[in-house]
Amino acid sequence: MKVLLKDGKTERVVIAHPAGIEASQDAITEYRVLGPTINGCTWLELCPLTGRKHQLRVHCAEALGTPIVGDYKYGWYVHSKWKQMPRVDFEQTTGKPYKMRRPAGLDVQKGSVLSKVPLLHLHCRELILPNIAKFLEVSSGRHQTNKQSDLSSKPDLLRFVAPMPSHMKISWNLMSSYLV
Repeated sequence: MKVLLKDGKTERVVIAHPAGIEASQDAITEYRVLGPTINGCTWLELCPLTGRKHQLRVHCAEALGTPIVGDYKYGWYVHSKWKQMPRVDFEQTTGKPYKMRRPAGLDVQKGSVLSKVPLLHLHCRELILPNIAKFLEVSSGRHQTNKQSDLSSKPDLLRFVAPMPSHMKISWNLMSSYLV
């Protein structure tokens, strides 16, 4: 549900507790941990089953207690302490501390997990939508029998894949050798 902060201007979305006073909507996110915690971070795959405002950011920060890197609105407290946190990340097989492997020639770009002020590490990699144009054509009866073959050649689903932003590519390259 939305709450107004003490400044009287800023809104935040928070996990609603069933008090029945304020209006709220259910929000469901499936997630999967892709690797171990390294340098205080881990990669998560998030799959929102509902579409609520700031759903993924709120679920990570408030439900999991692990805000998204660079999310200063919902993870401000963790981010303010992040650089001072002791690193206790150990490889599970050897028990030795993880070492961030920086590929040769790779500069720490502004915004990556190694920068002092990381940018938001939230990215919609893939979006799959129903082909509404095909549905509208079928439901309106505009297609004719001689155009049936043209209609069957149109996909039922539209798939969009977006490239990862450059600051996240740097972080991915630094941590990818530990992913499952």
